[in-house]
Amino acid sequence: MNYPLCDKYGFDEIGRRRRIELLGLHRSDHRLVGQLHAQVITPAGARIIDDFYDYLLSRPETALFLDGGRKVPQLKVTHADYLDTLGIGFDSAEYFENRLRVGMAHARIGLPLSLYLAAYRLLEDLILDRFSPELFRIPEEGMALVRLLGRIIKLDISLAIEIYHQSQIQDLIRSVHSLADEKEELSQQIRTDSLTEVSSRRHLEEVLAREIRHARQQARPLSVAIADLDHFKRINDEYGHLIGDQVLREVGHRLGAAVRDGDTVGRYGGEEFLVILPSSSPDVAAQVGERIREKLAGEPVSLAGQTIPLTISVGVASLLDNDDAESLLERADEALYAAKQGGRNRVVSL
Repeated sequence: MNYPLCDKYGFDEIGRRRRIELLGLHRSDHRLVGQLHAQVITPAGARIIDDFYDYLLSRPETALFLDGGRKVPQLKVTHADYLDTLGIGFDSAEYFENRLRVGMAHARIGLPLSLYLAAYRLLEDLILDRFSPELFRIPEEGMALVRLLGRIIKLDISLAIEIYHQSQIQDLIRSVHSLADEKEELSQQIRTDSLTEVSSRRHLEEVLAREIRHARQQARPLSVAIADLDHFKRINDEYGHLIGDQVLREVGHRLGAAVRDGDTVGRYGGEEFLVILPSSSPDVAAQVGERIREKLAGEPVSLAGQTIPLTISVGVASLLDNDDAESLLERADEALYAAKQGGRNRVVSL
């Protein structure tokens, strides 16, 4: 027979033996469990359960979980089964599995652990109230039953706490994962331009600052290219802004396909894109700029039954000893302006 909860929480034969020994239970106590049922639980079980739920219904903090008493009849049936099996086979996998299931059921409905423990205390008191004076004619035997009841109740409580503890850990783990997912999603939103699906301006600025730092530390070249669509206003005016947005998205995809692994493409503003080119000398950067230009001009964009020719102007600049991000971008922007003034659809390097 399978006992998945016992397996999950480490209650194999050794684990079960350690738990019952920790609580002062022994195999010889099975005889006392039989006596407890025969002399107390069986004759008084129904009354114990009635008194148990009468008390819970009288307390607002526990009545809340009983749905105004509507759940009580079904709960009494379940509780009767619990009481009928209290302590019977307490060292078996089946007993541990059933008690773990009880704890799991209460954890799922969100019953606070404090109320759960208080309910166990109430149940123990109600059972003790049904101990008849005859049980104490031999005081040692009566006290042995009292001690046994306390240890069995504590065994069940310990298994309930096991479930509550693990449930809280799992809830915390799920919360941490959820927060991590949300953080990653927000980070992705910050890093990505929502329209073109390339890097956002904020992310571009972070990448450029990092690449300038690495270029200085490793004495390697760094270049940037600013690419601006030619006559984009005409596209918006002639085809509408929705088509214009789709054109920008297509441009972003084509730029991404034109650059190398390790290069960063992002939307710098409007119809202007920035490409960061680590380890790129001026000659290599000019070649990448030309590849970008060809990628855009080589094939018109087909959207909504329209064929839209595109060209792009590219300004390229490479990092100098006295450059920072601002001065490097200024020179790339000057090169872009020169490409526009020179007739567009061209690459200029400064």
